Amino acid sequence: MRFEFEHLGTPTPFELDEGHHLLGGGPDDHVHLEGLPPGLLTLRIDSGRLMVQAVRSFTVNAVRVLPGVSRLVLPGEVLGLPDGMCLRVLAEPSAPGRAVGTVAVLKGLLTDGELRPSRAATLTCLTGLDVGRCHALAEASTDLGRGDGVSLRLRDRAVSRMHARIRREDSSFVLEDLGTPNGVFLNGVRLEAPAPLSDGDVMELGRSLLRFQAAFDEAAGAAPPVPLPGSAMEEPTETGTPRPPEGRPRRLEAWLIAGAVALALGALLATALLTATG
Repeated sequence: MRFEFEHLGTPTPFELDEGHHLLGGGPDDHVHLEGLPPGLLTLRIDSGRLMVQAVRSFTVNAVRVLPGVSRLVLPGEVLGLPDGMCLRVLAEPSAPGRAVGTVAVLKGLLTDGELRPSRAATLTCLTGLDVGRCHALAEASTDLGRGDGVSLRLRDRAVSRMHARIRREDSSFVLEDLGTPNGVFLNGVRLEAPAPLSDGDVMELGRSLLRFQAAFDEAAGAAPPVPLPGSAMEEPTETGTPRPPEGRPRRLEAWLIAGAVALALGALLATALLTATG
């Protein structure tokens, strides 16, 4: 796993293998970084998953983590350390993606466009007994708490039976507190009224931290439509970019895919008949 330690504006990259690593400024620390207190952080890397625990309070993406609390840290997140120092968890280089399924392959060949996976918005538990658990926000409303009737049950005694609710509003999600005494914190700030969620937001319920991940298209932004060769275009927009007629590219694309699938099935059937007669 790759990291980058920054002190006084100077980044120092390094890598760690799986296992337990003690990070600090002491002579006995496995990873010795000048300026840090001795034995400050314990890093546990297991199957590509990073758990971090500290003897002092630290932050992850500006959200405070208490001493002694083991916190799941995801690639791209930044650990805030004493005296303005920080530790970045670098994302691993992504392998080239591959399309899955016959229709996806045909679509890629016919449109010559880049295919991106469809992914629902999710909540990932970062601390506590449920650490690493990922819950898809597939319903219009998702209740979180310790009770039996909630959609996402947390094994945390500091969480109320009905603690918080996440509502889907069109293509966005809104977090609200259900009147709990301990409250709900969003990115370290107590929630006073329902608030919209953005990709990467961290919510705190009791002693549990959960990270919101938006759906793929919401997080990355929708790509502009790529017209198929030969498709008709309407008049240019105000910026001078042609605008495709509503619905035509999708219908044409569907017919092309259906035709390609029919041709493929016909070729398979003809091969089977030739084999049988031979």
